[in-house]
Amino acid sequence: MTEMEMGMESFAPAGVTVVSPTMRPQLMKQLLDNYARQQGVRKELIIVLNRKGMSMKRYKRAASAYDNVRVLRIAGRRPLGDCLNYAASRARYPYIAKFDDDDYYGPLYLSEAVNTFRVTKADLVGKSSFFFYFPHRQTLLLRRQPFRPYSGVKRIAGATIMFHQRVFKRVKFGKKRQGSDVQFIRACLRKGFRLRTSSRYHFAAIRRANRMSHTWKVRERQLFADRRAMVIRTKQFKLYVNRQRALRRDDELAD
Repeated sequence: MTEMEMGMESFAPAGVTVVSPTMRPQLMKQLLDNYARQQGVRKELIIVLNRKGMSMKRYKRAASAYDNVRVLRIAGRRPLGDCLNYAASRARYPYIAKFDDDDYYGPLYLSEAVNTFRVTKADLVGKSSFFFYFPHRQTLLLRRQPFRPYSGVKRIAGATIMFHQRVFKRVKFGKKRQGSDVQFIRACLRKGFRLRTSSRYHFAAIRRANRMSHTWKVRERQLFADRRAMVIRTKQFKLYVNRQRALRRDDELAD
């Protein structure tokens, strides 16, 4: 157990509002499960339906099995930034965390982030180093950056953005169809807000075989070509992501 994780056991839980726009009904269970497994924090989830024809009744029925989940609808099909602003403006807790509906968030994801806020006095927290999992390859890739946990950074994974309410009072997400995450972070840094990275653990971006089904349409070969990447063949990626199995050079795939 790291110093960061030991610290998670001692601080008073703080409230987090998870905001998750979605237009993919097939990912409803994954979205709700990511929220439900979070431990060590008071929490709520705000789901924003962002496609015409999505059943509000179906989502509300599914959400009723979970505590503190609200399902909202935004008129028409709007940019991601509009959906995030709509949800964040209705947050009840001081911290706001963006969850993507197609990624994996481990049980300690939120509590680690809250602890990073507490230790660093940050305004925003996210992950500069993080995992990708490719189910069709049964392969886990760790994308490493040269920053230790708690370090000040200028870039983080968009799916890991978490910020304090005081940030949202001064900076909103933009209306771009793509790149609203990057735009938001840059605007926050220009305003002088402090961005810190948490550890590489407790989150994995799930990459499907069809890259065109993702907002970020990067090619797989580009991700695997990164010299700092560590690649492991495994079906049980959650064991590595959640630190239940150590990352070892012996596990790494040969070139």
